[in-house]
Amino acid sequence: MAHPTRWGICGAGNMANELCVCLESLPSEHKIVAVAARDKSKAETFAKCFSIPLAYGSYDELATNPEIDAVYIATVPYNHVELSLRFINAGKAVLCEKPMSLSLEGCKRVLQAAREKGVLFVEGFWSLHFPLYKFLREKLDSGVIGEVVMVEAALCASFGEDRYLGSLELGGGALKNMGCYPIMIADYLFPNGPPETISAVGNVKEGGVDRSGVICIKYPGDKLASLTFSNQTHFGFNRMTIRGTKGLIMIPDFFWSPTKIILPDNEEKTFELPKVNHPEKFRYFCGEGLTYQIQNFRECLLKGLVESPNVTHKTSESISYITQEVLNQLGVKFTAP
Repeated sequence: MAHPTRWGICGAGNMANELCVCLESLPSEHKIVAVAARDKSKAETFAKCFSIPLAYGSYDELATNPEIDAVYIATVPYNHVELSLRFINAGKAVLCEKPMSLSLEGCKRVLQAAREKGVLFVEGFWSLHFPLYKFLREKLDSGVIGEVVMVEAALCASFGEDRYLGSLELGGGALKNMGCYPIMIADYLFPNGPPETISAVGNVKEGGVDRSGVICIKYPGDKLASLTFSNQTHFGFNRMTIRGTKGLIMIPDFFWSPTKIILPDNEEKTFELPKVNHPEKFRYFCGEGLTYQIQNFRECLLKGLVESPNVTHKTSESISYITQEVLNQLGVKFTAP
């Protein structure tokens, strides 16, 4: 039997916490070897919480540790490209929290490096690993709602004056951190070709970072996507509706971490989340769903793949292409790749 996947955790913030709650619940398959943060004391505090043997004050120590198979990048986005390239070149498999880059150019550089080096790289669109999305694909392929012609999706919530989300330098903004999920859905439903047109309007705050927006996309075959995102509004009714020629399917809320789907004739199906040993450690809703992502990552690693079939490199590049065009239309320009 293969040994547990040995993880290095890059960053000691909220997302690193969520993933480690899931990793520590599967000790026969996953082992957390080390955590690194720019502030070593923060890494040490994090390590104590999860009984991690090694706490580093630099990311290079993760890259040079021969006992690490895979690295989870959970820093703020401005250095995702730099860190991804560093770990890929060190021969580490990489699971990078989304967004993997702040530009299409940066996305392409990372994906090309992973292919050339022959190492696994997966962007952290955890949603696409949920069993509900496999079930949804089967239902759509069966023709239960006929030909899919339109999708509507929204992810809106208020985070106040969050330092990271409000910072252009750190890679904040609503689009790259929240709007990417509705875009992910459009790409999931209409993967056969780049969009014909992308139209976006939005609000950009002083300092150049986006706060909210509406995106309309037309895909080949007259397929349409209407997508809304905001970090200024009340959190609620963030649903997704798929409209077909014979009916519709709805995920009534939390489509990015879905547990319930409504089929034609109001038939409902619910999926239970995986169990973890210490759910009280979670800081976000539905963190248990990250288990699907780490299990898929391990499967891909054991098979010697360079990408996940659930979140392919094409998926990452397609989402990055759309977000780049929306940023251009909104007049947002990040300083990092």
